[in-house]
Amino acid sequence: MTTLRAGLRSSSVLLVLALPRVHGIALLAQESDPNQIHNDASFENLQRQAAAEADAGKNAEAMRDIGLALAIRPDWKEGWWNLGTMQYDSNQYQQAAQAFRRVVEFAPEMGPAWALMGLCEFELKDYANALSHLQTAQSRGFGEDPEIARVSSYHLALLLVRQGDFERGGKLLNSAFGQGPLSPQVKMALGLVLLRVPLLPEELDPSKDALVRAAGEVASGETASVTRFPELILSNPKTPYLHYAYGILLAKGEHLKEALLQQQEETGISPQSALPWIQISDLQSKLHNQAQAFSAAEKAVTLDPALPAAHESLAAALEALGKNERAQKEREHSQSLAPVAEARDPQMISLYGNPSGSNEQKQPDAETDADRWNQAMMDYSTGRYANAIAELKHLLQQNPSDGTGWAVLGLSEYHLSDYENARIHLERGEQFGLSGSADSVRLAKYTLAILLVRGGEFGHASEILASAAGPGNLQLEIRFASGLALLHISKLPEEVQPAQRDLAEHAGEIAELLHESKYDQADAEFEALLKQYPSTPFLHYAYGTALLALSQYDEAAAQMRSEIAISPTSELPFVRLASIALRKEVPSEAIASAERAVELAADSAEAHYLLGKAALQTGGTARAVRELEIACRLAPGSPETHFNLAKAYAKSGQTQRAAEERATFIDLNALAEQQKSQQGNQAYRGPREAGDMSVAPKATANPPN
Repeated sequence: MTTLRAGLRSSSVLLVLALPRVHGIALLAQESDPNQIHNDASFENLQRQAAAEADAGKNAEAMRDIGLALAIRPDWKEGWWNLGTMQYDSNQYQQAAQAFRRVVEFAPEMGPAWALMGLCEFELKDYANALSHLQTAQSRGFGEDPEIARVSSYHLALLLVRQGDFERGGKLLNSAFGQGPLSPQVKMALGLVLLRVPLLPEELDPSKDALVRAAGEVASGETASVTRFPELILSNPKTPYLHYAYGILLAKGEHLKEALLQQQEETGISPQSALPWIQISDLQSKLHNQAQAFSAAEKAVTLDPALPAAHESLAAALEALGKNERAQKEREHSQSLAPVAEARDPQMISLYGNPSGSNEQKQPDAETDADRWNQAMMDYSTGRYANAIAELKHLLQQNPSDGTGWAVLGLSEYHLSDYENARIHLERGEQFGLSGSADSVRLAKYTLAILLVRGGEFGHASEILASAAGPGNLQLEIRFASGLALLHISKLPEEVQPAQRDLAEHAGEIAELLHESKYDQADAEFEALLKQYPSTPFLHYAYGTALLALSQYDEAAAQMRSEIAISPTSELPFVRLASIALRKEVPSEAIASAERAVELAADSAEAHYLLGKAALQTGGTARAVRELEIACRLAPGSPETHFNLAKAYAKSGQTQRAAEERATFIDLNALAEQQKSQQGNQAYRGPREAGDMSVAPKATANPPN
């Protein structure tokens, strides 16, 4: 899918993995006459051949032969299911939707088939049918397919948000994803809910991505929302519905007067909305100001007479004033109004983006787009960054998969100090792929890396800088940024104080030596730098990480203990100590270090992974399952985590779950191998963040230990 792909593979692969596989062509219950099928030799041959081709990964051939078999037996339900899932996996959404339509004709209670049909329609921008069929899937249920339940719920929530049903969309997101860490896509969706923006994420004006993502961070509950709201409002004081959402949160905490002030502020920002007046009425009532509560409720009804909640608010206010007869009439009127979603607010759409509409897509004018691109490049190269951004926004609405376009947009935003949007869009450019001269690609990578350093994502930044390193343009700048990443200095290069520049430059030289596998020289440089700067945070950690890569376990452990004395609140040296203990086959020691790492950073995927692995090796199977499940939620792309979770499930007798995790490991490991072959094998990848488990450091074709 276009929206959850980053978290789910392309979601199609994980969805198919989550469903029964094609192997054996026996997915739905056999209801056809078996004699009729077995008597047809051609059908049997095609069925067997398709199964063999699917097992061999020859999906195109398997789809062809399933299609031929269906021509002979159009009532072969399993065939329609297999064909649909394989077409879905191949992004053939139109054909897959037709196949799933046949499946639900045969099996109308099969929720996953309704879900996949709706997801296909979502990709085809047939949003009305997608909404209907994803709702049907929810009512039918998903059986033993939790992953398809999550993906289906996510896309249904997006469609509910798009039509203005923010309450249902938000509840669905929280029920589907509220039990664990949230992906960036889910946070973005929650940001749309909080800001009440009736658009899909891809319909947003790119300049609003950072605002919506920040709102989603606050709405996710993973941060202290009460303390984060004021910061967000201070940066965006006139953004509609921010004060409204903050007021609701304050009211839940019984901060009634503060909540009232926020709702009153919202009435000035959103003068046509009944919602803040409904909240004001409720708050005034709780503050025993019944006349003001009545006045606010009347205002809400005047603004939106078709809104049931407005009439409920007025009924409550009338009851408090003793006007029970009129209150009853208001309540009856409220119940007579069908609960409908809010109309898509043109003001909110104009603020945040431009909806793409349904399946009727405007065809871009190739000549106009080429002219716009040339103009955008001219504007960028001459420093007219605001003009370049305006041209690129239009182009990217027509071509949302243009990685180079996103990268140039991000570079333009960087020059205007719009760092949050710049990072989002440069990451998007990297995801879709960059083209152009080597120097241009290096500039995009460098800029993304320094923004990641600024945001504290040092491991990811180190990897990008390593891929951009070498003689040529920006060599010195890349080396300096690598030093910042190695030392965990979360600043842009120009923000580094003169007193730190020499240290960062030397650290960058060491990072370059490590990348080139010149360990003897790096060792000498580390020793010299530590003599000069013995108390520098994360220098011992970086040295210990390099020693660990060379299997010098005792020396690495000594450096980690030195780091703990300097950085006692960081989980990273404890994570490394746990890793060292496991490599030395002393899992009991690993448990103590991993437990401390988890105490310091509950969201560290690596800490939970190492704790789970150590527990598995010491016989604590139940604890191993619990910790490895957490690690998988935090870092779903880590092959080793899924492999060890498979082992833990097998030890606890959960054979089906063990098989599913092994299958996921095989797929992720193949992807890691592909990435390793593209990027080159690196013995040392720099000091990784505790949660940086997206690709294993030493993924191999064989299962990890």
